[in-house]
Amino acid sequence: MNDMKLGIGLDMGIGGRNVDGAHWVPTDGTGRRPLLFLDLENNRGWYDARVYATEAAALAAVGGTASGGTRRIGDYVAADAPELLPNGDLSLGVGDWTSLNGATVAVVAGELEMSGTGLTNPTVRSGAAPTQQGKAYRAKATYRKGTATGSPLVITSRASTMSPQSNAMVSNATTTAVTATRTFGGEGSSHYLGLRTVTGPGGTVYGDNFSIKEAVAFAGFAAPVFTIIVRFRMPASLPASTRVLFSFDDDGARNRYRAALNTDSTMTVSLDSNGSNRITHVIAAGLATLGAQHTLHISCDGSSRLLVAFDETNLFGQQAGFTPAGACWVRLGASPVPGEEWTGTILSAALFSHETVPPRFIWAVGDSYVAGTGGASLEQGIETSNPSRLVVSSGAGGSTVATQLATMRSNPGLHGCVLIYWDGDANGADPALDPATFEGMAELAARHVFVGSVRRVNLSALEIAATNARNNWLSSRFGLRYVDPHPTLQALATASAEDNAALAAGRAPPSCLQVDGTHLTVTAMNAVCATILTRIDALGW
Repeated sequence: MNDMKLGIGLDMGIGGRNVDGAHWVPTDGTGRRPLLFLDLENNRGWYDARVYATEAAALAAVGGTASGGTRRIGDYVAADAPELLPNGDLSLGVGDWTSLNGATVAVVAGELEMSGTGLTNPTVRSGAAPTQQGKAYRAKATYRKGTATGSPLVITSRASTMSPQSNAMVSNATTTAVTATRTFGGEGSSHYLGLRTVTGPGGTVYGDNFSIKEAVAFAGFAAPVFTIIVRFRMPASLPASTRVLFSFDDDGARNRYRAALNTDSTMTVSLDSNGSNRITHVIAAGLATLGAQHTLHISCDGSSRLLVAFDETNLFGQQAGFTPAGACWVRLGASPVPGEEWTGTILSAALFSHETVPPRFIWAVGDSYVAGTGGASLEQGIETSNPSRLVVSSGAGGSTVATQLATMRSNPGLHGCVLIYWDGDANGADPALDPATFEGMAELAARHVFVGSVRRVNLSALEIAATNARNNWLSSRFGLRYVDPHPTLQALATASAEDNAALAAGRAPPSCLQVDGTHLTVTAMNAVCATILTRIDALGW
C-alpha cells in the first residue's frame, strides 16, 4: 500500500495461536493495524489481531461471503444487543401501537391485527425506538395474511407518519407466517415499524415479534467512524454501465458510502444519507488507467470529515456540513443492486474501525493564523501554494497552547498527517510550561513542522521577549522542523519608513499585516506557506 507502513515485530497467530506471520499486515500512520485485512492477491487474511491462513478463512470469521471477485459482509447483531422497540412482543396489548390511514388495530390471540377496506397505505405503527443518526439497525417481524386480499409487509421510517419510508421487508402473500428482517440506516433520534398493506387490506392481516436492534457490518466495525483502503486493478475495458468498487450501505440506496467507475472513465466517491446525496467527488477521467493497479483511501470521522485519496496523491476533503450515513453492509466489488459488480480485480482491502486520514493531508493546528482572519489562513495559503496538498484545520482564534494540545488529543485520526503548528501570536507564552506542551504535540504527530510566532510592531517589549524565548526554544529543539517566518516576511518589505523601522527592530513589516496590525495579509500568508511547503518537501513528507 502506498505510503502505508508495514508492521514489523508483531507475532500473531493463525487461528489465534502465537506464531510468526503478521509482518505483511499494514498499519496506519500511527502504527495501528486494521481490524480486518483481506489480502485476496496473496490469499491470506487478518481479523481482530489474528492471522488467517487463507483469505476465505478471514472472511468466514467475520461472517462474509464470496462470489467470484466480490465480497459481502454485513448485518451483524451482537447476542447481547438491547431491544430498542417498545412493546414489540405485544405484552402490553395494543399499548402505543397506533393506526394510520383508516386502519383498525387490535390484539387477537397475542398477535397484532390490522383490518379495513377501501384504504390507501393502511398502517399500524409501533411506538418510537431510540436511534442515532449514522448508526444502522436491523428490523425483524413475523407476519401473515388473515382474510385480507392485500399482502402484508413491515416498513421502517424515522417519521411517526411513516413517510419517508426506509427499507421495507418483503411482502407475504400467504396465510403462513414468515419471519423477515431488513436493515436500515438511522436517520434521526427515533424510528418506527409499521405493519402495512399497499391497498386494502380488504380483511385482516397479523404481525408479532417486532424488533429493532443495532446492527454493524461485523463485530467491531460500525458506522459512522471508519476507514477503508482498497487496492484494486482496473478492468481492461470500460464497462457499459456503472460498476461499484466499494459500498458501505444499509442494504439500500438511502444511506451509503460508495465508490464507482462510470462509463466515461471517471470514478465517483459519494455519500448518501437520509435519502439525499450529500457528497459526490469526481476522480477525473484518465487518473484511473484501464488495466492498471490503483489505491483508494476513504476515511470518515463520523461527524465532520470525509476524506478521500486516490493513489494517496489525488486528494478530496469534505470537512463540514454533511450528515453521516448509517451502514451495516460492506461490499467489495458489489452494491445492493444486481448488475453493478466490479469487472476489474480487488487485490486487498484494509478496514479500520477508526479514522485513518490519508497521509498526504496536512493538519494545521494553532490560533487565528490557522483559523483565518480577513481571508488569510494557513489552510488557504497552503492550498494556494500547492493545490495537491489539502489541509484539515483545527485552528481557533485566541486559543492557548494547552487548548491546542487538547484539540490534537481529541483527533487521533489525524495523528498520522504532517502537522503544521503555528501559534501566530505568542500571547500567554509560558517558558516553564510551553516546552512540555510542544513535546506532547510532537509525540502525537511524528511528522511535524513548528512555525515561529510573529514579532509585530504592536507588541510590547515584554511580549517580544516572550516571543523570542519561545521561538528560540522551538528552533533549538526542532532544527529543520522549525520554520522562522521572519526572513520570508522581511523579504516582502516595502521601502516605507514604517517597514524600514520594523526591519531595523527585527519585527515583521507592517505592510505584511492587515489593518488590525496583527494578522497577515493574504500575500504574506501565501509567502510563508510556500516557505513551509518547501521545508516539508525537503524533509521528504
